[in-house]
Amino acid sequence: MFVNPKARTWTCSSTIDVEINSFHCSLPGYTQTPLLDCSSIAAELDLRNVFLKDESTRMGLPAFKILGASWATYKAIKKLLQLPPTVNVQTVMNVIAQKHQSLTLFAATDGNHGRAVAKMATMLGIQSQIFVPQYLNKPTRNLIENEGARIVEVLGDYDEAVIRAKATAHVLGSDGLLIQDTAFDGYEDIPQWIVDGYSTMMYEADSQIYNITQARPDVVLVPVGVGSLAQSVVTHYKSQGHPCTIIAVEPDSANCLQTSLKSGISTSVSTKDTIMCGLNCGTVSSIAWPILQKGIDVSVCVTDVEAHESLLQLRECQVVIGPCAAATLAALKKVVRGKSTAPGLDKDSVVLLLGTEGIRDYEVPTR
Repeated sequence: MFVNPKARTWTCSSTIDVEINSFHCSLPGYTQTPLLDCSSIAAELDLRNVFLKDESTRMGLPAFKILGASWATYKAIKKLLQLPPTVNVQTVMNVIAQKHQSLTLFAATDGNHGRAVAKMATMLGIQSQIFVPQYLNKPTRNLIENEGARIVEVLGDYDEAVIRAKATAHVLGSDGLLIQDTAFDGYEDIPQWIVDGYSTMMYEADSQIYNITQARPDVVLVPVGVGSLAQSVVTHYKSQGHPCTIIAVEPDSANCLQTSLKSGISTSVSTKDTIMCGLNCGTVSSIAWPILQKGIDVSVCVTDVEAHESLLQLRECQVVIGPCAAATLAALKKVVRGKSTAPGLDKDSVVLLLGTEGIRDYEVPTR
């Protein structure tokens, strides 16, 4: 566990485009995802409220990723085709059909991001190629292929898949568009648009929580892979004028953020297989790192066993989510029971867990 006491008073300004929520509302299948009241867990941990934002069914997909992938794809294609900023999705689709059917979307993924990019490509009537690490299981690959993508296996980890996807898209020039949720030197715009797209989740959650409690979240727990969602969470809650503690959650086998926070510089790590495969990333996004370094209050690493046990506990509360999402409860229990310093976490706290994915098959871990 890592605690950054300076983050409590750190604030930032938000430049999120006000049109993002309207854009999402215009997409087929959009509806607010549920906010679940985990009252038994709140009572167990002696907290006022524990809510879980359930992203297990977001626009026909079992994860939040489509929020970022859709907005970034829309923005990137408008820029590529030099379209006016006010054109809607249908106009973009018409222009592609008339002038640019050869366009292909590329992405690297451990699962949900690639599936979201593939879905956007199919909706726009174009092709997609999704690069996956060699360890990615067959059921997850099948789900991505079912969205219309061509799967390309990489003999390496997630970071190597990103490198391959980037290189392949580059060869195609204007016919290849990389929609990646991790930033690196010279590639910042699209990852930032992905981060911005995630803001819809927080605006929904704030409204839902306020309708129940007439209060704002005091503590938010967010799963971290490359850090794009965490960047969106920090930017949103540290710009609201209401003190909010952000707790970042990682697998202990892929703790690139915590390693970086402890060393003070962005540091890549080697990763190992985990049931939290959507968080199995070895390098923090370059645009996320400066914000996470200043704005993350607490960083917690959890084991596969802890994530699995928390998933089972949530299932008893009628919450059906995957291990990446359940990791947030595992981290919350670890902080509360460990009596660790977490500002804003007490019996009066309103706590928000970001349940980022739906249920999926995985091998049950043993101690």
